[in-house]
Amino acid sequence: MAMNKPQEQAEPSMIQEGDEELCTMVSWLHVHETVKMILVSMAQIELTLSDGDHNVTGLGEYFTLMAAHLRQMNSFLENNPATPQAVKTHGKVLEAQIDQGIMAFQFYDRLSQRLEHVVHGLELTEKVLMDPVKRLNRHCWEDVQAEIKLSYSLECERKMFDLVLQGTPLAEALAVYRNDQDAPKDDIELF
Repeated sequence: MAMNKPQEQAEPSMIQEGDEELCTMVSWLHVHETVKMILVSMAQIELTLSDGDHNVTGLGEYFTLMAAHLRQMNSFLENNPATPQAVKTHGKVLEAQIDQGIMAFQFYDRLSQRLEHVVHGLELTEKVLMDPVKRLNRHCWEDVQAEIKLSYSLECERKMFDLVLQGTPLAEALAVYRNDQDAPKDDIELF
């Protein structure tokens, strides 16, 4: 039995060492697995942007070129007295529809900018998470949040960001953003 006692005494210290190792492993697993998921999300966004940019940029250029040619043709038809009114009307309708298409490409540009902001924010988050000192430093997280907030171009985006950081449920913060976007603007643009 004397031989069993040293083994019994060794077991508790081995369990404690094992617990510390397990805690370290769990912490490592949590942070590194989170970073992996961030990187996968970034990759998907980057691929979507690069695929979309190539196609949409080409389409936008074609629409702009078509609009320029159509304006020239409409000008010619408008100045030609032999042109039937129905042809002139169809030309103007087509020109307006092409202009609407060009505005849709501007929407895509805004979408791309937002996704680029997301990727940038995820990059900043990844850098903080990968640094064992920074990830526990509140000021590092506040710096990341401030940099992300500065990247927003619209006040309603910054307001939504603040609401989320204050703990407002996401659905509620998005509703506030949408209400701010839909609210009529009193500003008058002069040119």
